[in-house]
Amino acid sequence: MRFEDSPLSKTLSYKKIILDFATKYLFDDFFIMEVNEGVHFNSEKLNSVLDEIRNHYGDQKKLAYISNRVNSYSIDPVLWAYFDKDDRMLIAASIVSYTDATFMSANIEKQLSAISMKRSRSLEEAIAWVKRLSELN
Repeated sequence: MRFEDSPLSKTLSYKKIILDFATKYLFDDFFIMEVNEGVHFNSEKLNSVLDEIRNHYGDQKKLAYISNRVNSYSIDPVLWAYFDKDDRMLIAASIVSYTDATFMSANIEKQLSAISMKRSRSLEEAIAWVKRLSELN
């Protein structure tokens, strides 16, 4: 379910940013991103996202990321290694999967990442997990 179609969108305060390849929803300690259908998410797009995130939060903010996989798209799974080596902004991530195929892809991505990562079946589950993270409290 798209974030804006969920009941959560009516109870949480956020800022919406539309990019040409995705929509982001920015909260105090986390952000949700919904990549557009058919996009290949690569390092160029990642850098664009990070630039926008830094513009909003600054360079020192610790954040969690929720990937709400409502569309079919491809991702370079080695991008998760970027956060392990070069960037300390992202401290945890949750991938919300609505199909078995995206859940299996999330399993592979989890193996390639050293940051804390949860695979979720709903936005509610992902947001609840993020809000319990000790690194953000």
